[in-house]
Amino acid sequence: MIRSALVALLMAAATIPTAAQVAAAVDKVACAGPSDFDGDGLEDVAVGDPFGDDDKGAVHVLSGTKVIPVTVPGLASGDGFGWSVRLAKVDGDACADLVVGAPFTDVRGVRDAGAAYVVYGGDTAPPTQLFAIAPQRDAHFGWSLAAKGDLVTIGAPYEDESGRADTGAVYVRKGEGPLRRISQESEQVPGNGEVGDQFGWSLAMGAGNELIVGVPYENDDGTGLQVGTGKIDSGSVVSIKDVLQARLSGTKLDSPTGASGDRYGYALAYAEGAGLAVGAPGPGYVQLLGTDLTPVRTVRQGAGQAFGFSLAASSDGRLAIGAPYGGGVRLVSFRDAAADRTAVPPGDLSGYAVAFSGNKLYVGQPDAAPYGKVAVLGRNADDLQARQPGQGADFGMSISG
Repeated sequence: MIRSALVALLMAAATIPTAAQVAAAVDKVACAGPSDFDGDGLEDVAVGDPFGDDDKGAVHVLSGTKVIPVTVPGLASGDGFGWSVRLAKVDGDACADLVVGAPFTDVRGVRDAGAAYVVYGGDTAPPTQLFAIAPQRDAHFGWSLAAKGDLVTIGAPYEDESGRADTGAVYVRKGEGPLRRISQESEQVPGNGEVGDQFGWSLAMGAGNELIVGVPYENDDGTGLQVGTGKIDSGSVVSIKDVLQARLSGTKLDSPTGASGDRYGYALAYAEGAGLAVGAPGPGYVQLLGTDLTPVRTVRQGAGQAFGFSLAASSDGRLAIGAPYGGGVRLVSFRDAAADRTAVPPGDLSGYAVAFSGNKLYVGQPDAAPYGKVAVLGRNADDLQARQPGQGADFGMSISG
């Protein structure tokens, strides 16, 4: 394919092409589509196994039927590399890049401060390590990730604020620029940074530069700074309209039931043009909201299955809902309730993580023998195809398409 592209370039030009033209032709052929990481022309899916590789953590890329390991130097036992994964376009070339959370990494002598790694697609540059502006012990930077183009957000839900433990924070990075820290104590961000809120537990990119942040352990305790009162762990979601603006603004959504233990905001997914899905795995429901964040409907499933533990939205408005503790994976539609169906049966923690890529659904099954697997379901297929590396521990705990 590369040779054909160069021949076409030569035939179209009256003179010999420059080195830059040759490089551009090779790059165009080598990486195709928004999720092609390895340059083989196929859409790729990243899968994390944070306890693999002698407990350092591991990440593999699924490309067609291939399962390709992603290597980063300098990892240590217990780093949790692969706890979260996200494909992004960090450096702006044709290849997708991979952002990997390692939230148990020691940084500058600070235990479990957490880190994230940018692994450049096409092997164009060495991996880059990212960490918090002021690393904190047990902050777990890299716990969650979201990306849209070259806009990447990283969650540190156990970060402290003004002496209050585990209030949480998120970090925003545009391209290869500096990190910006945002918390509920940032000016004009709705809510209050309270003990144990864990702002940044989950993340999703909305319309434009909107960032949606899950705060599943926030208490519904009225206005003002309060701790230990009200409905415990009812949860909330904070929408920040444009995270690149100097002056932030946003909206806060509390649990629609206001019940203790909802953990509303535990998982998030946004479908462009359709809306937002918010998981509340405590009682087991998912609330669907329109693009204006007004409620559309609520989907429920049996209690005790953690329905809403994981979520993924497709470009055509479908939503995969994971219920790994006995519920499997359910497919629903933002637009048509009659299209709801069970896509993947329970077992092997099926639905611990879910992702769409192209016309396929990818389902993490980290308890599948011998060391976890990913089940792949085509759009019009009934049979699941398994993907599994040669070794691992809990392959499938995180997925990104």
